[in-house]
Amino acid sequence: MFKLFTILFIVIYFLSSISFWVYLYTKNSKYQKLGYSFFGAGFTLQILVFLLRTYEIKALPLNTLEELLSFLAIIISAVFYGFSFAYRKKIIEFGSLIAPLVMFLTAFSLPLHSETQNIYNNIWFYLHVASLILSYGLIVFSSIAAILYILTDRDLKNKKLNSFFVSKFSSSLTLIQNLEYKSVILAFIFLSLGLIASSIWTAIYIGKHWTWDIKQTMLFLLWIFYGFILHTRIIKQIKGRKASYLTLIGSLFAFIVFWLIGHPTF
Repeated sequence: MFKLFTILFIVIYFLSSISFWVYLYTKNSKYQKLGYSFFGAGFTLQILVFLLRTYEIKALPLNTLEELLSFLAIIISAVFYGFSFAYRKKIIEFGSLIAPLVMFLTAFSLPLHSETQNIYNNIWFYLHVASLILSYGLIVFSSIAAILYILTDRDLKNKKLNSFFVSKFSSSLTLIQNLEYKSVILAFIFLSLGLIASSIWTAIYIGKHWTWDIKQTMLFLLWIFYGFILHTRIIKQIKGRKASYLTLIGSLFAFIVFWLIGHPTF
């Protein structure tokens, strides 16, 4: 039963993350409120299950690493809520970072189980692969947009008004960087979903939350880097060529992970 509840928490926190990210994508406040509502639902249910578990075993469920990670997720959620109320919800946008963090911690608290049958023929493996392929596609698109922006902006500032890039793309510079930014957001979303699905898949079928193979570790580092890119754009308000250069660095990182690092077989 607690395994099902844990998967439910992951889904709710993922919906919260999606809502916060869509808000960053559209700046529509209803998605911000939706993300906050999903986060609240996940937090409330997680506390209730924690109390139920405490009542069942007649002690605080803090004996295993999985239980400690689940409790850490509750504490981080409580701190986020506390600061949100203290600052009159002015930091709700931090939910775009807190929600996926809590989602990952909850995923790592999933009870372990080893099942050798159908290891590659299940929904979690398919979701993991499909999400990462989509994220790679979006990363390629964002890198193309970044290159176009950098070259066009360079020629404009050097007053090369007859250059190919100025003649074709100068009127669309804002649109190009907007597409680049939105592609980065979507890539981060699908990277998150791919890593969550990977954690659940390995927990159920391999008996580990994390295999520590180089592919999975590099994917996690790639996810952190794309979170950093979004942080620089949202919090630091970095725009223009600096933002596009960061996108290209992320694309190079993704190319290395996708093409040069192989996955182990189980």
